Amino acid sequence: MNREYISNMASDLTALAEILNKEGIDTSQFYIISGQLKQPPLKYKLTPFKIDIKDDQKFPKRLSHRNSARNLELFFDLEIECDTTNFGSNRDPFKQYSFNVVIKGKNKNNANSKLIYAIHFDKHNFIEQQEGELPNQAHPTYHFQFAGNKLEDEEKLDSGRALFLDAPRIMHHPMDLILGIDFILSNFFPKIWHKVKLIPTYKKILKKYQKDFILPYFKSIVQHLEGTTNEWNAQEIYPQLIGR
Repeated sequence: MNREYISNMASDLTALAEILNKEGIDTSQFYIISGQLKQPPLKYKLTPFKIDIKDDQKFPKRLSHRNSARNLELFFDLEIECDTTNFGSNRDPFKQYSFNVVIKGKNKNNANSKLIYAIHFDKHNFIEQQEGELPNQAHPTYHFQFAGNKLEDEEKLDSGRALFLDAPRIMHHPMDLILGIDFILSNFFPKIWHKVKLIPTYKKILKKYQKDFILPYFKSIVQHLEGTTNEWNAQEIYPQLIGR
């Protein structure tokens, strides 16, 4: 990846921040990360980034505590490190990856009851995995999992009638900060998402990074199924694939 590409990525992040600022979202961290991108290596960390959930946004469609949930807040954090030599070559661009979404709130009917929802998305490190040791369950390289460490970290979590277990790891394409924000908006803030995705600048930026981060991921699976050469190990990102 050349300096021009990194510089353009920083500019795109700034442009995205300006769009989201108009929607009342504090994107001050985006400007800091934009400055960091201009200096190698391509590595950054978004500390818990909060978006308040307003009642008039009708969030979400289904809510277990619809009549008692109050002061809901969404926290999003992301930490990535890229191998810039892999961009444009259909190879995995990320060396390190961690993505978390946590929603917290209060129960108006019980002052001692904390409401929490969490999903975790990361990259499984096959290099650090013990030689010859295979996960018992399907363990895609990039995967979403409900709950994860964020719920385990919560003290005195009242699970009530909910049953928490080692949830399935759902394969998903990797996302940088730009694609990650679009994921957050499209799933948790649909009113904002439907508005910003009509903005030409937003669409142009999103399309660019979908091509860079999503296309190589799915292309490797297609190439595996077609029996052609692929740069990624398709069975690492999609363990259920049958070997050739």
